[in-house]
Amino acid sequence: MMQRPKTRPTLQQARLKAEKYCAYQERSQLEVKNKLMGMGLTVAETNEILVDLVRDNFINEERFAYAFAKGKLKIKKWGNRKITMALKNKGITEGLIQKVLKEIDPDHYIGELRFNIEKKSRLMKETDPWKKAGKLKQFLIGKGFEPELVFREVDAFLNEH
Repeated sequence: MMQRPKTRPTLQQARLKAEKYCAYQERSQLEVKNKLMGMGLTVAETNEILVDLVRDNFINEERFAYAFAKGKLKIKKWGNRKITMALKNKGITEGLIQKVLKEIDPDHYIGELRFNIEKKSRLMKETDPWKKAGKLKQFLIGKGFEPELVFREVDAFLNEH
């Protein structure tokens, strides 16, 4: 059975699809732009819809950045460095990224780091303390936590246990 070729949506259809896309969850302008361009719209049409979406508050970069950072820290247990890189990839400006990261409660951040340390430590089969410390540190740095913070917290954790 042959598939019908996809038809290019009208400007109104594309706007409605973009509104639904943004209403489902917070989106960055770059994500919405890519979605619209993927529908076959021109750059001018895409920009026209983006302006409307921002005006109608379907897209708000600051709201997106806060929701994204909060979710990645709380659910994925990511550190600031990984959150920063992901936000940059979503087209968020450096100034807004710094503003969002300053809003993260330092005690909550350390708590998430310690949660990662405890969970990973329980799952590790490594018995050599040096190797275990190295693997824990490597894992946490990969999760985006700052190396100096990781070293301090892992060493403190291993000295307690």
